Amino acid sequence: NNKLNNITMKKLKINTGFSKFTDAELDVKADEIITKMTGNVNFTNPIPALADVNLAKTAYSSSLVKAANGNTNDTATKNQKRSLLEGVLGRLGLYVQLTANENEDALFSSGFDLQKAKEFVGVLAKPENLRATPGKNIGGIKLVVNSIPGADSYLFEYTETPVTEKSVWQIIPSSKASLNIDGLISGKQYAFRVTGVGANPITVFSDVVTSFIL
Repeated sequence: NNKLNNITMKKLKINTGFSKFTDAELDVKADEIITKMTGNVNFTNPIPALADVNLAKTAYSSSLVKAANGNTNDTATKNQKRSLLEGVLGRLGLYVQLTANENEDALFSSGFDLQKAKEFVGVLAKPENLRATPGKNIGGIKLVVNSIPGADSYLFEYTETPVTEKSVWQIIPSSKASLNIDGLISGKQYAFRVTGVGANPITVFSDVVTSFIL
């Protein structure tokens, strides 16, 4: 196993993070992905369902229009809808990655952006020093973790406390080692954790941190 973990590999991967996109660019990119995934013979059973992705995209598009000439509440709603859309697109991207099994033509056909081939070595290190601080908006939180060498992206997760075996963790992919989450319930305490995403399918989570939402 140690020998396998130390093998240097190259792997075709898609970008599952969307933080680099402006609001308008994300709207266009989501449309492209939905269009190319619809009826795509390479991906016959998308997870999440394209209907759910389309609902998130439609809600986000509507919130963009309102936020353009709206108030701070409209902007907060737009940020929340963006976070939800990024989440479903990220999960869809993971499905595409697993289903395509490094078939470059299939990956391109999905509408997702393909990363340049990179070298990876073994299991990624455990994420360290996850911090949770109040966000700019009411109901917001900012998460920051130390960068992980070799990580393509990050999966941030959160759930309400207390954390139990039955807790359902919400997953938000990010291309960066930081993330802003909006739309949480003010006054409630949440638990947060993160893992890096690389070539090796083994996930190593950070320690869980908790924070009350302002």
